[in-house]
Amino acid sequence: MRAERLLRLLLHLQTRGQSTVEQLSQHLDVSPRTVQRDLDALSLAGVPVYSVRGRGGGWALLPGYRTRLTGLTPSEVMSVFVGATAHVLADLGIDASSDQAMAKLIAELPESARRDAEFARQRLLIDHSGWDDQREAPRWLELCRQAIWAERRITITYRDPERQLTIAPLGLIAKARTWYLIAVRPDAAVRTYRLSRVTSASLTHETFKRPSGFDLTEYWADAGRRFRATLPSYPIVLRVRDHAVRRFRPTGPVVPDADGWSLVEADLENADEACAAVLAQAGDAVVVSPPELSAVVLRAASRIVGSHS
Repeated sequence: MRAERLLRLLLHLQTRGQSTVEQLSQHLDVSPRTVQRDLDALSLAGVPVYSVRGRGGGWALLPGYRTRLTGLTPSEVMSVFVGATAHVLADLGIDASSDQAMAKLIAELPESARRDAEFARQRLLIDHSGWDDQREAPRWLELCRQAIWAERRITITYRDPERQLTIAPLGLIAKARTWYLIAVRPDAAVRTYRLSRVTSASLTHETFKRPSGFDLTEYWADAGRRFRATLPSYPIVLRVRDHAVRRFRPTGPVVPDADGWSLVEADLENADEACAAVLAQAGDAVVVSPPELSAVVLRAASRIVGSHS
């Protein structure tokens, strides 16, 4: 991710010329602090980037400097040329542009790096789609993108519960097959909206100023931590046959036990879900703790036996 951002930063300075940190921040959709760190990284890597002080200042490359992308390592080449997510680009309507840009970038690489890029593209494909290929149709995606680029407020009708509000859109996030809109509410709080739950949307003529220091990546990481902290927790310890361990998501180290069994720590939502998970193993999982879960499993197993006798 950072290698791609550094490349975009370098190409922006090369093609657009002198730019302020704020302009670079908006172009890269990261905080000014992140831009400053990236500029320092380019300088340390030998790229002749320098600051212009005073009014109308900013950052620029030494006149005449042109990069041919010779500084990319094989792993960085792979991260840039294999990391595209096809369905996201298709949703945004820029999949063809992505292919053209990829061809241009490969053409600019030196011979050794070009071989690395082609080698990786022919041997590694990242496909985020499911086998049923069912995903949410991003109905309001283009309108939201226009509003974000133009920094104009939009009025949406949002369900769960249904309400209408005017918001200032800051960014779009594609997580797996689902699109989310990050926006500022009228009360100045930044919130996440799932696009599939937006039943109507319209672009207003009212502009807004993007919050200084807002970083989309940092916000999403923090939102994920907050969400996971609200999830119900029911920690359990099971004795599981080795071949069945992969059916669980261990929260700690899997400890080998005797005779082809292992001790597995897991965290489920509640006792009922834990009971169902144990019974689904058909004897390949035995409850160690908590003790009350053993009683729940025994009662459920008795009902199953009774219903099949």
